[in-house]
Amino acid sequence: MTHNSLPSQLYLLVPWNLPIEQQLSESDQVKTRQVLKNLLQALDELSHRKALAIINQELANLDVSNISPASISSTETSLEPWEVEDFNRCFKATYVTTKESSVCIVWGLLIVYKTLLILDEDGKKFDPDRVKDLKEGLKSYVYLLGRVFSLSLEEI
Repeated sequence: MTHNSLPSQLYLLVPWNLPIEQQLSESDQVKTRQVLKNLLQALDELSHRKALAIINQELANLDVSNISPASISSTETSLEPWEVEDFNRCFKATYVTTKESSVCIVWGLLIVYKTLLILDEDGKKFDPDRVKDLKEGLKSYVYLLGRVFSLSLEEI
């Protein structure tokens, strides 16, 4: 496996900051809708190379400069903060805060799919049915985000 080609970090909003509904500015609606549309295209792409090119282009276009690490003094669960930090370090995940939650969430989806594509290209033999299920799950998540951000993705 080519570890250097794997994304270095997954940014996750702290769970209690995940939006249930959020109104985006008109320009953010256009940008977010386009990224999600292209992610759906990548998920339908039969060629890993073409899908990866789409994902890489979208990652390059997203501005994640407003994302900062979250300070977790309480996990709002039975877990201690050090346990969460240990888990996150192991899986290269960082809980973050941002005023642009849509960018952070979309970034995370792109990174997850990019990682699957890279692992699959590196010779891992994943069960094709499980990969199909994962892609369908990611598509469902894209449409869920469309509803959260009022983007009418069903038109795509």
